[in-house]
Amino acid sequence: MKIVLMQLMGRGGAQLYTSQLASALSKTNDVVVVLGDYLYEKSHYDSSDARFYFVKNYPSYLLMLFVGMNPMTYVNLYKIIRKEKPDIIHIVHEDLILGFFLVLLKNRYTVVTTEHDPKLHDGEHFANRILYYLSRTLSRNLSDAIIVHGQNLKNYLIEKKVPAEKIFVIPHGDFSYYKKYSTIIQEEKYTILFFGLIKDYKGLEFLIKAEPLVAQSIPGIKILIAGRGDFQKYQEMIKNPDHFEIQNRYLNDAEVAAVFSRAAIVVLPYVDASQSGIIPIAYAFGKPVIVTNVGSIGEVVEDGKTGIIVPPKNSVALSEAIITLLKNDALRKEMGANAFRKMQNELSWEQIGRETMKVYRTKLIR
Repeated sequence: MKIVLMQLMGRGGAQLYTSQLASALSKTNDVVVVLGDYLYEKSHYDSSDARFYFVKNYPSYLLMLFVGMNPMTYVNLYKIIRKEKPDIIHIVHEDLILGFFLVLLKNRYTVVTTEHDPKLHDGEHFANRILYYLSRTLSRNLSDAIIVHGQNLKNYLIEKKVPAEKIFVIPHGDFSYYKKYSTIIQEEKYTILFFGLIKDYKGLEFLIKAEPLVAQSIPGIKILIAGRGDFQKYQEMIKNPDHFEIQNRYLNDAEVAAVFSRAAIVVLPYVDASQSGIIPIAYAFGKPVIVTNVGSIGEVVEDGKTGIIVPPKNSVALSEAIITLLKNDALRKEMGANAFRKMQNELSWEQIGRETMKVYRTKLIR
């Protein structure tokens, strides 16, 4: 089968997701990847047999709009599709340019779209909301199939009047890719990792508020916050700076591996979310997670087995879960081992590739 995977925006976990899916599918199919040029990193595709086309694009939404208003963008994209004649076009990360491009593809090709975030996050500014609404309206109406990463997300789309038979649930694949950067960095017994883009919906304030409660029982804790974003208001919330290490920037792949290696546990105190690629990274490093039960996050965490699920916006419950894991080495290591096995068995890219191929075949037999 000839498959074209398309992603023009979405740095970080999104670009790694596309590369790992391409590697899995290219083992038995002819795979072509159409990428925004700034998204390509050779190391992501070391095990891939995919072929590439690069489209000029920018991580800035403002500059992306200029690309989207240029008619030649769509002419060039369509030339690629006409040349390759794919059986399936898979938009792996939705954006407004590819949403408009779907209009040109309508009834000519079979199109699958992955919606990593079917629900807009709380706190997004007005421009993002407009772009989100337009891109999702186009993709949901013009795609033949939509892949989401959890049953709760499917239910949400059904509530939004997307036909149930059009929606397929495939979990987020593992990010064991980062393990190749592992060194002899030792785990730090009392280090708690918060990783990823710093946004209000991530609930970082509740982890900061949990710190004094945890420190009463475990004076030696360190909360390692690693990720880019506006950290100013969170800095002002911190009462005990000695208990925090802040890496407020974009981390390269080796640095990602380092912070996960150091962590004893990984905490995702989100107040709103669809899913998260951070959980598969934690599992790859054998780390238990503490998460809130929002979106489909709880669907990939087995409470008491691979991590602990707590209510959102509850610093007391969060602190109690942290204390439970940090004070019980045996339990923490057992959960970490369970998490690693879950990643290998349920979230492997071999398995994700098989499930994705089932979607393709279902839609080709129409």
